[in-house]
Amino acid sequence: MTIIGVGLIGGSLARALKEQNLVGEVVGVNRSRDSLTKALELGVIDHWTTSPAQGVRGAEFVLVATPVLTIPRIVGDIAPALQSGAVVTDAGSVKGGMVLACEELMPEGCHFVGGHPIAGTEHSGVESSFATLYHGSRTILTPTQRTSPEALDLVRQVWEAVGSRVETMDAHHHDQVLAATSHLPHLIAYNVVNTLSDLEEELLAEVFRYAAGGFRDFTRIASSDPAMWRDICIANQEAILDTLARFRASLDMLTKRVRDADRDGLYGVFARSKRTRDRIVTRTGVER
Repeated sequence: MTIIGVGLIGGSLARALKEQNLVGEVVGVNRSRDSLTKALELGVIDHWTTSPAQGVRGAEFVLVATPVLTIPRIVGDIAPALQSGAVVTDAGSVKGGMVLACEELMPEGCHFVGGHPIAGTEHSGVESSFATLYHGSRTILTPTQRTSPEALDLVRQVWEAVGSRVETMDAHHHDQVLAATSHLPHLIAYNVVNTLSDLEEELLAEVFRYAAGGFRDFTRIASSDPAMWRDICIANQEAILDTLARFRASLDMLTKRVRDADRDGLYGVFARSKRTRDRIVTRTGVER
């Protein structure tokens, strides 16, 4: 197996597969030699190179776990070096046109399967990886009419082996769902902290000193990798803008009700939100 982008996501997959003796040699590819040396020292990988094309030679399974805007370029770089039958997948949180672009780059006999493991922490880097990251998580695969059933099955088996529940979804529908469930919350968290950043230093320190657990939990994701989220916003621009427009309209309505001291209106917003979340939690079994 070759992992291009040996960080939290790729490193955790390697750790989990190695722990179960489900993978032979693991080759890591990064631009940073320091991170690759660290991955080798931690036993996450067995060999490393800074050349993606060199790294995939002889690989049966390739995971591209890099910022989403770089994925098609990397797939294009490695395509000529892939051995026949190789399966390439990714871990990007935006699928849409990216999957189609990568499929077009695949040489005869090689296969691309769009994937998105929905797991992670606010930390990044291979030193933050751990074998149980995917336990109880969900992974979405986005096959197309061109996807090989055998390749799809292999990718499914890999993610299921590390404890993830695998589902399939249309790529564009995936992007709409993730814009609402993941991308919007991250943008809100970033913006809340950014708003607080403009406070006077003394007041800012007090805000964080007296912050309750809910504040810390909500803003935790604002410590995520800024480069990754910059690329996600660009790659999923259309769906994110649509979701932000809906949020802005809702926020404007809430602002008016606060300004008007509209007791019934405010209660209605909060009660409707509670009912909706409770209903979804009950239906899906998602933890509260």
